[in-house]
Amino acid sequence: MAKFVGAALGSIFAAVFPSECRLCRAPLANLSRLSVCDECLAKINPITGLRCHVCGDSLPSATPVADGGPTLCAACRQELPAFAHGSSYGAYLDELRELIHLLKYQQVRSAAGVLGRLLAQAAEPLFSADDGLAAAESVLVLPVPLHAGKFRERGFNQAELIAQAALRELGRSSGRNLEFDTTVLFRRRATESQVGMSREQRRENIRGAFTVSREHVAGREVLLIDDVMTTGATVSECARVLRAAGAKAVFVVTVARSSRQSSGFSTAASATAFAGAQEASYREEAVGAALVGARGPLA
Repeated sequence: MAKFVGAALGSIFAAVFPSECRLCRAPLANLSRLSVCDECLAKINPITGLRCHVCGDSLPSATPVADGGPTLCAACRQELPAFAHGSSYGAYLDELRELIHLLKYQQVRSAAGVLGRLLAQAAEPLFSADDGLAAAESVLVLPVPLHAGKFRERGFNQAELIAQAALRELGRSSGRNLEFDTTVLFRRRATESQVGMSREQRRENIRGAFTVSREHVAGREVLLIDDVMTTGATVSECARVLRAAGAKAVFVVTVARSSRQSSGFSTAASATAFAGAQEASYREEAVGAALVGARGPLA
């Protein structure tokens, strides 16, 4: 009864004091802390189709399947990353990208709950794979850290908020002891913004940026969490220092993946179109970042 009354009052309040969806600007039937309509949330779909066995990037449908071996993307065939496997929920486009921007640049922290549930879905296959975390009884869960200066500027680490929300789901579904820790992996120096950088530039920019509390990771299986994976340079560098500190294996899971295939471009025609789409995204991120100082944190 109380639930029905609460829903009715919410509908009445929304009619008297209309609110818009933060993504599509359509009027909301009911108010919520997130203020994103069900229609926009329903458009956020998981990546489907063939994926790289290691990094999880989408592959063209014409990619030949290896005979007796894993199917890898071109980047992983050239050089394997430091992490064992990566998984992402959806493509870094449209509603999913805008939802991540709400959290990162407009400080709508309630978006972390939805993003955390999506990340938990992306992580579940890792816990059932024989070459994943199927045999692990205990897993160390680490968010990719921000530099102290960036943390003070933003007021929070989006990867940490998403990880905390995801763990509420994974704790029930995985059946593992998941140990969440923000005191193990540190970003010891600030890095240049990686917006617009190539894979090689990102790798050079991030090299040596992280350090690890060695005694906490030796012999452990680690689940590394971030919001978006682009080239994988950041998570691979994190995995490299974790492995150097004695971690048994590192697995990566993100909410979104930015890639040519998941962006919907064919490999033959992707160069110009993909660059243009990315540049538009970069401009949006720069404007969004500038707004952080102009508004307070939202629920």
